[in-house]
Amino acid sequence: MAPSAALPEPNPSAVPAFYQATLDALPSCVALIDSVGDIIAVNAAWRRFGEENGLADPAHGVGRNYLEICETARHPDGAAVAAGLRALLAGAPGPFRHEYECPSPAGAAWGRLSALRLEPPGLPAPCVMILHDDVTARREAERGLREIAAGLLLAEDAERRRIGRELHDGVAQQLTAARLMLGRFAANDGDPATGPLAEAANVLSAAIVELRTLSYLLHPPMLEPLGLAAALRQYAGGFSRRTGVAVTLDIETPFPRLSAAMEIALYRMAQEALDNVHRHSGSRRAEVALAVDHGLVRMTVRDYGAGLADGSEAGGAGLQGMRLRLQELGGGFRLADARPGLVVAAELPAPSSLFHSAS
Repeated sequence: MAPSAALPEPNPSAVPAFYQATLDALPSCVALIDSVGDIIAVNAAWRRFGEENGLADPAHGVGRNYLEICETARHPDGAAVAAGLRALLAGAPGPFRHEYECPSPAGAAWGRLSALRLEPPGLPAPCVMILHDDVTARREAERGLREIAAGLLLAEDAERRRIGRELHDGVAQQLTAARLMLGRFAANDGDPATGPLAEAANVLSAAIVELRTLSYLLHPPMLEPLGLAAALRQYAGGFSRRTGVAVTLDIETPFPRLSAAMEIALYRMAQEALDNVHRHSGSRRAEVALAVDHGLVRMTVRDYGAGLADGSEAGGAGLQGMRLRLQELGGGFRLADARPGLVVAAELPAPSSLFHSAS
């Protein structure tokens, strides 16, 4: 086992030796600040980080005001961190946590700040313990998982499209031919309308209808040639006929074409949300709204049923899939209790081409 690196010498601080030794034993970079935000102690990991990164401060920050450092730093998260720490010092319940991106010559790096209000004996009260941890590896792993999941969703869409076309163009056509032949046999043999050949033809007709519905649900035929608005109108009509749930559409007219990825993401969201209305809400009506507003493509699906039982976001695999599709396109997804009912809302950044064409 390799010998441990020597610890930097601790700086004089306003904390007893026992507390300093405890801080030095922690692997995180730790600083203690007093009630006005002045740094009163830092640990060995903090000092080592400063030395390894060329921060020329012999006191390693002790005596400086951490809140002022945050507020004057050229970092977009500085003000938010200072506000969170001030709230802790003022008595807000903790802990306060914040993840932030760090500039690094080696590439993107991420840190996590955790802060906890303390009132231990022998220290100025109140004080806040601030811990910084490197969470770059976790962030990269999460990004990798999102990319894998997004790739699986794309593969799923491609496979659904292939299967839908095979069913519509292959199996459905073959069944239609078989039904026509049965009809001719029945007519030539004098088979009555209720005879076995006619009954077989009726069974084939019902199977063809179900097969074409399944093909349409797997991949909407209107989406690619005519766009999202037309596909949603067709889907809503068929959904109402199948389920008895009345769907009202409020779609901006004319609604522009979007990228293929955006159109399929919003279509799948509407499909999943309406399916949840039918399966879970108990509502007999739903509303779908779609518009471009202030640089965003916005879609909402609302029902008038049970809503969220506990007032919090629920999420099965379908909702998680919606969220992932939208996040990969730079958008957002949320659920809101509408009292009565539930609102499923999505936002995507509108393509810049929409504004160029409008100008």
